[in-house]
Amino acid sequence: MQTKKTIETLERLVAFDTVSSNTNIELIDWAANRLADAGANIFVQHAQEPGKANLFASFGPQDIPGLMLSGHSDVVPVAGQAWSSDPFRLTERDGRLYGRGSADMKGFIACCIEMAPRFAAAKLSMPLHIALSYNEETNMGGMRQLAAHLDAAPVKPLACLIGEPTMMQVVVANKGAAIYRAHLRGFSVHSSLRDQGVSAVEYGARIVTHLLELQKQLNQAERHDGFEYPFSSVHAGRMSGGTAHNITARDCEVLFEVRALPGVSAAQLVAKIRDFCATELLPEMKAVSPECDIVIEEVVDIPGLDERTNRHLAKAIMPLCNCERPGRVSFGTEAGILQQIGVPTVVCGPGAIRVAHQPDEYVEISQLTSCLEFLDALTAATEQGSLSSAFGANAAS
Repeated sequence: MQTKKTIETLERLVAFDTVSSNTNIELIDWAANRLADAGANIFVQHAQEPGKANLFASFGPQDIPGLMLSGHSDVVPVAGQAWSSDPFRLTERDGRLYGRGSADMKGFIACCIEMAPRFAAAKLSMPLHIALSYNEETNMGGMRQLAAHLDAAPVKPLACLIGEPTMMQVVVANKGAAIYRAHLRGFSVHSSLRDQGVSAVEYGARIVTHLLELQKQLNQAERHDGFEYPFSSVHAGRMSGGTAHNITARDCEVLFEVRALPGVSAAQLVAKIRDFCATELLPEMKAVSPECDIVIEEVVDIPGLDERTNRHLAKAIMPLCNCERPGRVSFGTEAGILQQIGVPTVVCGPGAIRVAHQPDEYVEISQLTSCLEFLDALTAATEQGSLSSAFGANAAS
């Protein structure tokens, strides 16, 4: 396997500072040129947002459905983290490659790019596609845009594999990831007259307390033992508001998330929070001042991945990466977006999720080697036509 060249490619990818707030165009252009040189048909989809683009590269026949290998090009910030080395310069120590995005998920992208000549030379029975998206770490806008394009295309992928870090084990389900923002408007008075005012911070705290009570209810409801945390979850991640200790706070913001089990609607859980605000909090607040209000807005709502539509796909993929038992994860992926347009999807890639987003993020060199071996076996199976029937059966299930 060409592990050494893959490390060189990963070094180049890590050097692109593609934190989600930055542009990803330079990385996309570089990858497009590499893949075009290998013989791929290239489609670059520019976003309305300046400096953002998706890449869709195809090998093999173009008039029939194929398998899509997908990864996101953006990474999370490094600000405030204590790194032992430059996060945007790949550093090798003890068989590990350190750098922002090395595991999440430029290691997988590097493997796909290095395998491109193999894809091009193979006598593929169906096409292999490489897709790179933008803004996965924020609102998944890139995959939403690409999925809309694929859904309207004459031929869309038959199946997809997303290379998020799973230690090269096949994942068939992940929770949804929804973020909501509650903005509370209180009524400011001097705190010595607190009965004449409404503290938005205090009512924000009551929303947080309600989330804790809701979590207790969820822990008594539907359980899915395949997940490390087997329940849907709600969590308040940030709360801010107020101006001084002696002024009842006029404004408060509570940022909270919902990670719903596959098949559970985040919107239905949020409806319970809205009802609590409307029936219990707002009447009390408005009894003091009619200008008080609570507005809950959706920031992003990413669907989970439901394994009921990808069983045949997982069964076909697992032997190629020596996976004996499919997994389920609580972190969000782009898989549910593709599932919504009828593309069965599983998740499998090099590296460990526990080091993703952390200082000194790394991927083990052995994981890259395993990924290259897997992609080679996948290509061989595609040459032999042994995957087509499995994907077709999966699409019909």
